[in-house]
Amino acid sequence: MIRRNQRFRNQLDDHLVHLHKNLFISHADPLYHEKVIRYLDANSPEAHFNLGQKFREKGNWKRARFHYKEVLKTYPSPFYSAANRAIHMLDQQQAAHVANLEQTLPEKRKPLLPPFMKMLLLVLLILNVLLVLFFAGDQAIPRTISKMKLWSAGTQVTYESVDKPFILYLSPEMSHAEIEKKLHAQALVLAKEIPKSTILLYGIITEDNVDKGKTMLLTNEDDIKRAMVIATYQPEADALVHIRFLNAEFEEHQPLSAIGANLVRTALASYRDNVGQAPTRIDELLQDYPLNYLSFIPIETLSGSKEIKSAYKGDGGWVFNPEAADIAHMFYANVVGGDEVPYEPVHLEVNKRNYQLQLVSGSYLLWDKEIGLGANGSTPDGVYRVIERVQQPKGKTSQSYGDAGLGLGSIALHGTYDESSIGVAKSLGCIRLTNDDIQQLFPFVPKGTEVRILSSEHTPIRVGQVSQMSKLIPTSLPQHSESAGNTIFHWLG
Repeated sequence: MIRRNQRFRNQLDDHLVHLHKNLFISHADPLYHEKVIRYLDANSPEAHFNLGQKFREKGNWKRARFHYKEVLKTYPSPFYSAANRAIHMLDQQQAAHVANLEQTLPEKRKPLLPPFMKMLLLVLLILNVLLVLFFAGDQAIPRTISKMKLWSAGTQVTYESVDKPFILYLSPEMSHAEIEKKLHAQALVLAKEIPKSTILLYGIITEDNVDKGKTMLLTNEDDIKRAMVIATYQPEADALVHIRFLNAEFEEHQPLSAIGANLVRTALASYRDNVGQAPTRIDELLQDYPLNYLSFIPIETLSGSKEIKSAYKGDGGWVFNPEAADIAHMFYANVVGGDEVPYEPVHLEVNKRNYQLQLVSGSYLLWDKEIGLGANGSTPDGVYRVIERVQQPKGKTSQSYGDAGLGLGSIALHGTYDESSIGVAKSLGCIRLTNDDIQQLFPFVPKGTEVRILSSEHTPIRVGQVSQMSKLIPTSLPQHSESAGNTIFHWLG
């Protein structure tokens, strides 16, 4: 590794990890794992596991448990099971420690009175003191109470106003700043027309040129669900127009929503390349083998719907427009901001040096699996495409390729019943995964997915690993067959 503005190579640089800009760290650094978490990946399972081990050896069980639990937030990972076991062992050690303390501590002396009796005696004592104060003086009890009471000064009166809800139809091309300006101006106009009322102005996106810019009285409560912004104005109580954008949770769900869109887009691009045009219906991607471009249409995670609309409505599910010129606008989430998600094809990266396979979309890591490779370097480098997606593929025997396979031509990514071949170079050239891993991966690899097989030591840094991919899978799956029947495959194995 030659750093910028560095003329000569230093052998120590090969042991450095580049975080960002001019920041490098070494594996020999005692604070290596802390720096990985601070500067590279706050959710790194490996770094959190090693820190857990470090604190456990020091006897700091609380810090160790924290880092082990951070490991469990990333599933799957090679450290998930080990962290689970470590937490279990910590629980056992802590229970044993508490038991030893209880045996060594001297027996506690029983109190003369239980806590309840002490509290009762204290209350009776206070009551007796109050009675003496009230009756010992020459003033009557009511006058004494009135004199002791602290009366507040000042008065606040609030008059209830009537809510007047309206709808303002907005163009999808408007920016947030333009929307704010439009809502503010319209709220002031409505307040002059109906004073002494609270103006509620809901902004709804519309594609209808006739409705754009119109303001109407809200008559249907369901329209509130379609609103992407609301302005509230009560001039008699507050001089400000308060504007609040709704659906802010879209940012939280955007990775999953974007991945669901790009999963289908990847299949659409492959279908269009093979057939020459986009399908007229989205379910043409869900045919029997060998035309099974997809295993399912994913759930749109913000709305929880997989319903397909022909045009944007903003009420959830997906928009599919086969006439769109580009893939990004051919399929996108039917929610505010859904059409702004860029097309980032799902693809696979195979790192032969680390026996690692990653499923990636853009800068997001979807799956990370350990693999087995071909003996004597028989797994070739290069860029391939998934041309076959097969469940229960048959070879020389019914178990040659495990439970599922993704054919790349002469080689394939497939399952295996020989789990000892994972993490080593033992196959005839194919890339092996455990049967559980290939089945987990299979539904998220569309037909036509690009597969990059590289011998490189370094892998790109990702924004983060997306968890809860299962949220994209609908409860009822399509009934198309992804098995090739009695077809015999001749992958290298």
